[in-house]
Amino acid sequence: MLTQLRLIKFTLSVLMIFSGACLAFAQDDCVPFNPEDTKIVDRGPVKTVLGPLSSFNPCHSSVRLDTPSFFAKKRGEKPPLVIIAHGGGGLGSYERDFVRLLNQQGFATLTFDAFQMNGLTPFSDLLLYQMSNGGRQRMIYKATLGAFQWALKSTKVDTTKIFFQGLSNGASVSINMAAAVDPAHVRGVIAEGGPSTGIGFPDEIKVPLLLLYGGADNYGGSHKEDWMHLRAMPCGYNDFYPVAPVGFAQNCNRTVNQSNPMPSPQGWFESLKAKGFDIRLELMDGAGHGMMFSDFSSTAKPLPGGRIYHISLGATADTRIKAQRLVLEFLETKLLN
Repeated sequence: MLTQLRLIKFTLSVLMIFSGACLAFAQDDCVPFNPEDTKIVDRGPVKTVLGPLSSFNPCHSSVRLDTPSFFAKKRGEKPPLVIIAHGGGGLGSYERDFVRLLNQQGFATLTFDAFQMNGLTPFSDLLLYQMSNGGRQRMIYKATLGAFQWALKSTKVDTTKIFFQGLSNGASVSINMAAAVDPAHVRGVIAEGGPSTGIGFPDEIKVPLLLLYGGADNYGGSHKEDWMHLRAMPCGYNDFYPVAPVGFAQNCNRTVNQSNPMPSPQGWFESLKAKGFDIRLELMDGAGHGMMFSDFSSTAKPLPGGRIYHISLGATADTRIKAQRLVLEFLETKLLN
């Protein structure tokens, strides 16, 4: 009995060391920022943000570098890293579920909340229903790029085996990361349900890109069959963001060609595929937005001004398993390249 208790205490102490290391790791290189520098302004029926916006701050309370569990598959002396860019509501249960999935498979994960870093409340009505995609994506992009630059200095992960993953607005940011990073460090990008509205998509990519869309994903749509992968909004819904890689938003934004339609995600994919880039799109039948970890549901929310906000989420158990398998197979394949 005494031997068993000692073994349990030893195991717990080892696990505490592993989990504690990730918290201590997030205390270097603090980046002070005054959240009041992020200004919220009206832009027609929506709001956006102006100002310098917060850089990635590794000392922020939302930052976590989670390493693989003690019993997870070992992938070398140091684990590969997946940087997770959260969606338009903030860091939530979807990202935490993704962390658990990846940690169990031997991957380290880096998560953070760009909105909290800018002094905004995650999953507030302001962010979910009032903030423009451009405003949200500019905050997420700046923090995600900073997270990557910070991770490159890490001694805890394999900095030649980095991936990005994102959902929704985080997916749009991750798609831009595929054009901004050095292939010597980044093996690939996974983007689920990314709208082309916001800061737009890049003209080219430097690393392999897996796009996942739900065939029934109408999230944020104005009518029931306003599918995300086919949605091509007017250019006036785009912000040109010079910090991001060159893309169609440079000549398709709220000041240039604003009434023209931007490319839909599927149209953009087809154009890059035709140019020979390493890009793949998987359309999952019957799946909604954020398909990986919850059951399918579909609702509609009325908004001020007579707008309707359609919301489809999740997928069937079989589709969730298939989507998770696609992601893990993509990661495995790119690790071998």
